[in-house]
Amino acid sequence: MNSIHSGSPSDPCPHHIFNKADTAIAAHLRKAINISFETARFPDSWKHAEINTLLKKPKADPKALKNFRPISLLPFPAKVIEKIINTQLTRYLEDNNILDPSQSGFRLNHSTETALLAATDDIRSHLDNGETSALILLDLSAAFDTVCHHTLKSHLHAAGIQDQALEWTSSFLAGRTQRVRLPPYQSKAFNINCGVPQGSSLIPTLFNIYMAPLAQVARQHNLNIISYADDTQLILSLTKDSHTAKTNLHEGLKPSTDWMRDSRLKLKSDKTEVLILGRTPSTWDNSWWPSTLGPPPTPTDSA
Repeated sequence: MNSIHSGSPSDPCPHHIFNKADTAIAAHLRKAINISFETARFPDSWKHAEINTLLKKPKADPKALKNFRPISLLPFPAKVIEKIINTQLTRYLEDNNILDPSQSGFRLNHSTETALLAATDDIRSHLDNGETSALILLDLSAAFDTVCHHTLKSHLHAAGIQDQALEWTSSFLAGRTQRVRLPPYQSKAFNINCGVPQGSSLIPTLFNIYMAPLAQVARQHNLNIISYADDTQLILSLTKDSHTAKTNLHEGLKPSTDWMRDSRLKLKSDKTEVLILGRTPSTWDNSWWPSTLGPPPTPTDSA
């Protein structure tokens, strides 16, 4: 418990009291957690989140709500059980190689550095073959807030999370409430029917499972994919066979964006970027971009 340094304003006592009294309450908390596992039920009183808002960038306009990031402050006992479950789930996923190798977010021995190295390696391989690359940076809107619980549970089942473990996760996701705090004001509590609470140690792992099929879809259509949580980059060779490359892009982007739509993930086409990298002239023009995805992004040439 001492490794957990925050709780929720709705906790009956501050989190530091839990930490100081851990020897006195540990047995009782352990009993509550074991009952939760045995019954495959997550206590309703641990499902409420107090939402604090943080500016995404220090100089962002505080009058624009889109510039704020919601952070869920969760009950202290909930954070304890989530950490236990996340440790077990992560070990299972890594030991059985279930997470896609293209995903670098929220994983042991992975970071933004491993994602950057993977992208650099793909691009350099194209350069060694005399090819120019298109690096397509996809931008998703509020991905954690739009997660479909039913879809997540189906992905968990496919990953081998079944029976009582799946039932516990279903209980963990269902019946959640939250309230937004903007001192000295706060909203009324309201029910949450989709999305996952940012602030839980378990959520990044669940989100990686949720996103895993996207990598499979992209590779099935000859697109290299590199991900860090919801940040997704596609890499495509342009010059070795431009006709085939354009066909691969059109045939790969549509299933990928269809998967996003079916998973309730919204692609912000106006913030999607394309970076052209190579030594040879680029064959990229607006015809490369599928019209169904909206206006084509303006490519940046870094040859």
